[in-house]
Amino acid sequence: MTTSPHPPEVIAYLEKARENLEVAETSLSTGHVNASANRAYYAAFQAAVAALWVEGIRPPREHTGTLSHSAVQNEWSGRLVYRRKLYPPELRTTLQLLYKLRVQADYWTRRTSQAQARQACRESRRLVEAVEQHLQLESSGQTHGTPTS
Repeated sequence: MTTSPHPPEVIAYLEKARENLEVAETSLSTGHVNASANRAYYAAFQAAVAALWVEGIRPPREHTGTLSHSAVQNEWSGRLVYRRKLYPPELRTTLQLLYKLRVQADYWTRRTSQAQARQACRESRRLVEAVEQHLQLESSGQTHGTPTS
């Protein structure tokens, strides 16, 4: 049995990210575009939470017990992508864009388009895979050689 070098919280968030990405893509293929956009956001959100945990950053919880979406988005884009350069710069605004689409899908009366849902799945997959790749490199002892500001 192989043990992971990452804390159980990281593994749990990555598993949730993968599950939500699969549900987003399945929903897209069956025409459930609002559900697809919703799950695409949560897949990326949970992957970002895992990435933050690995870096020792614990997003605050709201009074409801949920993680602060704005804090996760800001820490991801500001600290992990912009300052530490752990992830590609094109992923800097991914969470914010996916969040806006999720809000549209969940709360607006206008239906999410097939193209929007497809784009959400594509962007979510890019973020989830970037986190997984980074964590695999980190666990194998390879680093990016970037400062940890």
